[in-house]
Amino acid sequence: MTKAVVYTAPKCPHSEKLKEFLASINVDIDEKCILESPEILEELRQLSGQMAIPVTKIDGDFFVGFDRRTERHIKRKLGV
Repeated sequence: MTKAVVYTAPKCPHSEKLKEFLASINVDIDEKCILESPEILEELRQLSGQMAIPVTKIDGDFFVGFDRRTERHIKRKLGV
């Protein structure tokens, strides 16, 4: 099973839709909430150069946000 690290925040509708999408294509999610600690936010910034959420990391590739374009890129990456 493919595994993704997903950086999220509570009550973020894009984060929720992203998690639902990943679950629907059988991707295991390691969720990291950026509000849990400053270290997680700094980790996100260091790894991806982003401060926005959601950010998805799959096999070293980063996908910022969640919309139809991001969904297509993730599907292409996974061969779905």
